[in-house]
Amino acid sequence: MRPSHLLKVLLVPTAVLIASSCGLGTDAEPTSLSVPQDVFPAEVSESSEVNLSANSTFHPVFFFRDELLVEIQRRLPAPVFLDEPLNNLLNGPTDIEAESGYASAIPAGTAIVDVALLRNNTISIHLNQTFFEIEGEQRIRASAQLVLTASALIRDTQGVVFFLEGKPVQLPNGEGLIEEVPEGRSPSPLTVDDYVTLTMRG
Repeated sequence: MRPSHLLKVLLVPTAVLIASSCGLGTDAEPTSLSVPQDVFPAEVSESSEVNLSANSTFHPVFFFRDELLVEIQRRLPAPVFLDEPLNNLLNGPTDIEAESGYASAIPAGTAIVDVALLRNNTISIHLNQTFFEIEGEQRIRASAQLVLTASALIRDTQGVVFFLEGKPVQLPNGEGLIEEVPEGRSPSPLTVDDYVTLTMRG
C-alpha cells in the first residue's frame, strides 16, 4: 500500500475515535463547545477588528468647550439612521471628554420623540417637554447643539425645525432672537449660519 493511502486509512478511524471520546452526538443538531480564547491565531483577531471598523461609521456631534461649539466624531454602527447621532448627542460627553472641558447644554431627560427628513430637505425634530423647560442662554446653546448635529446628517440640508406634541416651536438663534411667525405659518428652519457666533472666537 502506498504511504499516502495508508495515511488516509489511519486518519478515518482516528477521527471517529476522537469524536466518540468527546461525547459528540451523531444527530444533525448543532452542539455548543467551549473554545479557548487563544485557539485562533492573532491574524484572525486583527481581521475581526477590521471587519468591525467596516461595519461602523463616524458622525459629528457638537459640544461646548471654552464657550464655543466644538465637533467631536463619534463611531456609530452602520447603517446610521437620523435619530442615532442625535441620541448619541443626548448622552452627553464621555467622562474623558468631560475631564477635557467638553460640556452639553441639553438637559438630562431630553428625548427624541421623532426625527424625519421632509421633502424640502429640511429635518424635523420632535422633542419631549423636558427640552422646552430650559430658558435663556441654556436654550440658545442647546438649540445650537441640536441644529449643528442634525445638519451634519444630510448634505445640503435646508435647516432644522422643532416640534413639541406635533406643533412647531421656534427656538432662538445664536443671538437669542426668535422669529415672529404669523399665525397659521410655520417657522423658518434654523441653520448652521444662525449659530455662527457660537463657533467663532471674537
